[in-house]
Amino acid sequence: MNKKIRGAKYVLVICTEPYYKRVMGEEKEGVGLGVCWEGNLIYQHIYNAGTTNSKFIPVVFEEKHKVHIPLPLQGATYYSLARPTGYEGLYLRLTDQPKTVKPKLGKRRSLPPKPAKSSPSMYMTVPIDVDLWNAAEWKATLFAYTPGKPPILGIAYKNEEAARKIFEQWHNRYGNNDQFEELRVSIIEGPIEGEGDGYSVHIGTDPDAWVKRLKAAGYSVSEHDIQLFVSRINRMNPQPGSRNLEVFKQLYQEHKIYFLAPCVISKDLKSVTPLYDLAIRKGKIEFRKASDVGPNDIDSVIFETEA
Repeated sequence: MNKKIRGAKYVLVICTEPYYKRVMGEEKEGVGLGVCWEGNLIYQHIYNAGTTNSKFIPVVFEEKHKVHIPLPLQGATYYSLARPTGYEGLYLRLTDQPKTVKPKLGKRRSLPPKPAKSSPSMYMTVPIDVDLWNAAEWKATLFAYTPGKPPILGIAYKNEEAARKIFEQWHNRYGNNDQFEELRVSIIEGPIEGEGDGYSVHIGTDPDAWVKRLKAAGYSVSEHDIQLFVSRINRMNPQPGSRNLEVFKQLYQEHKIYFLAPCVISKDLKSVTPLYDLAIRKGKIEFRKASDVGPNDIDSVIFETEA
């Protein structure tokens, strides 16, 4: 079995409930020992590769079976064969074909120069340092509560060093209290095609707050100027009956503020350590329904993510 895995470029892992139980050690004693052995080999190969997985590909026959993907593969791209796009995506992956073909360059056109402007024509604000966020690996969103105090919205990362740098940069820009509310946080509840039940957490820049800060600094901004923003999304699929988000919303309504804090997930993915010393006080958060988000809405990017 190990020889076949070592010799294969890709290994398809068909994820079902019995397979999940056996890999995760939740099956009856003595049942499914072959799958248990496979699970150990998957863990070991990923460990030997420095936690980088380019070989094992999770596959499900129904979208709801996403919850049966074994823990060590939950961070990998999975393919649902319940949709034609799932078959196509898997075929492209196995045959090393790109999803899109780069078009040929067009012919160069000569354009007349435009009159110079006294103010910038393009503004770029990036609270999301792409390299740092890629290194930090945002894996989950959590909520913490202390009786009588505002709630905490935790952004759980795998890499503590990168997570600290992200929030240290935010502290340098926004301080302990995001005065202009430039950091925009929204939680959008409701179904999204290709995703399990749950909600999406979207973090980026609030365009209106950013313009307010820019004007306060003496810049002139017109409706013709171009604004460029970068944001990040985390999709959460809580267990049925979970009230964590509901309690957070209730406490936020009570206190009118909350704290945004980084957290670090342990290597075994079983525990989370909050870094409260880097928390940022926030007064604004958007609670929305997916059905209310239109095509030109700032939160519409939650529908564009791919599995």
